[in-house]
Amino acid sequence: MIQSKLACTTEALSAMWNHLLNLINFKTYWPAIGVGILFFSLCTTSIVNADTGADTGHAKKVNTAPYEDIKTYTTHALGGVLPATQNSNLSAQISAIIKTFHADTGHEVNKGDLLVSLDCKENQLKLKQASANLQAEKVKLDHATTQFNQAKRLNKQGNIAKELYNQREAEGNRLKATLDNKKAAYSLAQINVDRCLIKAPYQGYITQRHASIGELTQLGTALLHLVSKTNDSVEVKINNRLLNSFSRGENYRFVFNDKSYALSVKFILPILDKKSRNHIARLSFTGEHAITGSVGKVIWQDTLPSIPSSYIVSRNKKLGIFIAENDGTNNSKAKFIEIEDAREGQPAFIRLDDKTQIITQGRFNIKDGDPILVNN
Repeated sequence: MIQSKLACTTEALSAMWNHLLNLINFKTYWPAIGVGILFFSLCTTSIVNADTGADTGHAKKVNTAPYEDIKTYTTHALGGVLPATQNSNLSAQISAIIKTFHADTGHEVNKGDLLVSLDCKENQLKLKQASANLQAEKVKLDHATTQFNQAKRLNKQGNIAKELYNQREAEGNRLKATLDNKKAAYSLAQINVDRCLIKAPYQGYITQRHASIGELTQLGTALLHLVSKTNDSVEVKINNRLLNSFSRGENYRFVFNDKSYALSVKFILPILDKKSRNHIARLSFTGEHAITGSVGKVIWQDTLPSIPSSYIVSRNKKLGIFIAENDGTNNSKAKFIEIEDAREGQPAFIRLDDKTQIITQGRFNIKDGDPILVNN
């Protein structure tokens, strides 16, 4: 090879030099030099091409593995919380002195349990007053009813003036309306007496006490904080990137304090939360429940296979994988397959036949269309 290169160069230069020596005038001198330089360049180019062409046909050694041996089913995790179904500040509905706390911070209570007693003397007196007024009005109405009945009998006999008859009838109707008013006043007084006893609206735990015995409450004064005991739903916020994976996933679990609880998807809100710009989903426990207020992880698995991130390479600013493609002979070529939704450093979903040969080693030194030698 080296001898042929030198021969080509020597012969070209010798021919050019002899031609120059035979020139007899200045006009032909410069064209001859140009011809010589052009010939020298062509000869040199052929030498370089001969060097580079010697390695072009060499196949690059790679290792491959079938897709079925390397595909994985990716597991995802997001933060999840078990919010209380009910989370309430129990407040006073009347103005009264706090008399007794029957439950305090940390106590478990059942629905209907007495929690706080307020001093109810004033409201009890108002109830008695309303009761007395109601009874008095009933007596008046009974008397007016008796008089009106007598007036009706006299009216049939023609022994009563029409004006007096109308007065008796109007008096009875007025007292009926007044009686309804007294009944409403009595009911309101009874409600205020009942409000002196604050009871648990549901089963739960007292998490905080906001007031003390002897304090004067006003309408809306917070007394106790009550949180419901049980909840069958876990809440999780899902970003757009994981929404499709979550909606078609399987094996949902809630992990808290190294314990796992089976879940099933209850619903996924189709709208984005304004603050977090995430979708909110609720999952229900299918077996044992975690305690209310638990903060852990919601884990699920893809139902569709993915290729591990270690096999994904970048070519021309695109992410994808290399596969070994056979043209029907013994020759194999590397083929680059782009994965549109791939993210660097993360597994990517791709539909491939299980027997597709993925290039596992040597993939960083090849490009699309390179001849390869599978060296498994």
